[in-house]
Amino acid sequence: MINHVGRRAIGRWTILMCLLLVLTVSSSVVAAEKITFMGVFVNWGPELEQALANFTAKTGIEVELLQGTNWPDMMQKVKTMAAGGIPPDVVYGDNLRIMELAELGLLAPLEQVAADNGVNLTVYPQVVLDGLRIGGRLYSLPTAVSIYASFYNVDLFDKAGVNPLPTNWASNSLNWDEWVSLAKKLTVDVNGDGVTDQYGLGGFGHQGGFNMIGMWNATDVTPDRTKYLGTDPSVIRALEFTTKLWTEHGVVGGAFYSGTAAIFPAQPVQLNNLLTRAKAGDLFNWSLGILPKGDVRAAQTGFHSLGLSVDSKNPSAAFELIRYLAYDREGAILFTRAENRVPVLPETGRDYIQRWNAEFPSGNTQVLVDAIPYLWDWRVISGRGGSEILNLMTEAFNYIRSGEKSVRDAIETIAPKMQAALEQ
Repeated sequence: MINHVGRRAIGRWTILMCLLLVLTVSSSVVAAEKITFMGVFVNWGPELEQALANFTAKTGIEVELLQGTNWPDMMQKVKTMAAGGIPPDVVYGDNLRIMELAELGLLAPLEQVAADNGVNLTVYPQVVLDGLRIGGRLYSLPTAVSIYASFYNVDLFDKAGVNPLPTNWASNSLNWDEWVSLAKKLTVDVNGDGVTDQYGLGGFGHQGGFNMIGMWNATDVTPDRTKYLGTDPSVIRALEFTTKLWTEHGVVGGAFYSGTAAIFPAQPVQLNNLLTRAKAGDLFNWSLGILPKGDVRAAQTGFHSLGLSVDSKNPSAAFELIRYLAYDREGAILFTRAENRVPVLPETGRDYIQRWNAEFPSGNTQVLVDAIPYLWDWRVISGRGGSEILNLMTEAFNYIRSGEKSVRDAIETIAPKMQAALEQ
């Protein structure tokens, strides 16, 4: 039998053990791993929060989401935090931003890290991995691409008596001459007042088609981004094709969403805009088709990926997040749903097509996923000086469009500044 002294001893022991248990639990909460995740996530879907919550539940690793209001703001924050010794552990970005951070030495190479953590890189399209490599090294894992394809107004096509755009990237359909002819047929003076009311094209890539020169097997920079090649005859030839859409053929103008442009070569973010209009009951009949074929079929793309800060305080936990969002099926599907660009994994690609087909059964969104083997990497903008280079190309196109300079003269005018931008 236990006397009252023994009972007091047992009571004190029980209290002591409870205190130890509380301290242990509190200590484990305080010691829980925590990482930071930086990106521009404005207007992303709720699946991002769900993915991060699921990740924490599975791993015990807390994720603090850091936001940039736009890409320049995000870049400034990453650089400032890195200079202060507290870089974000994981960074999400497009190729302009991710490659600049890698060139600045702020991201860690990932190929060996991926191998050590059981990531099989062969699940990603080789053309996507190649597009993300810098000097042969991979500094991020891809999540999605933003590929150009042709959105078009079905009603305007029907009214003009022209066939729907082809959807097979591997075919020989829709060569350049056919594209120009189609655009001319869709460029009309609707009310007969002598002024064009409707244009065949609502645009064609970046400022005169600088990002479409891959259709003619042309490239305006060396693979290592050290030398500008814009004055090469192949580049001049390509730009003469694209800029004539404005200067000679007069088929670019109007606005796709107002019904004054029949075709809009654009990236998949347009699906979000179309869905918004559909929900508001303000949507016309539209569909997707391929881009025209120059010497080859090519679709310029932006790359989206996740990088690991070279000075991350917890690189193992940070890579766990990258792996979960860019490789593991559960996380990758949730992340790419929130991201809403064209996913690059087989599972996420199938999910993407299924979701958009449910929203737009006649939209041919399969065209976007099928374009991946034909993507073209516009490397000249991918890294340091990218924003300045875009501005210089706008300057050149303004010369060309106004008739002030020929294509060659305009390119030769900006060439020294383009080279300087690459060397900064």
